[in-house]
Amino acid sequence: MNNEKTAVQPRRRPVSLAQEVMNELAERIRSGRYRPGDKLPTEPELMVEQGVSRTVVREAMSRLQAAGLVETRHGVGTFARAPSAPKLDLTTVVT
Repeated sequence: MNNEKTAVQPRRRPVSLAQEVMNELAERIRSGRYRPGDKLPTEPELMVEQGVSRTVVREAMSRLQAAGLVETRHGVGTFARAPSAPKLDLTTVVT
């Protein structure tokens, strides 16, 4: 048995599928591939494109909406919004 002390590393949580889809769509909006007012692909299109379930797509869209990157119009679709200035991330405070 190894008696050497090792530094405890913080556990890294794996990125969820919804987070991966959200990150991909957010990058498309921030890079200008989807400009403000552009309609995003439909849920079924994103499901096929990303290879994920409807639940994953809906969660990703919900997160994008909470981040202010998209606007959903019931019965019409989801549209890109202008990215706002980066928000302060209070989870990574450097001391």
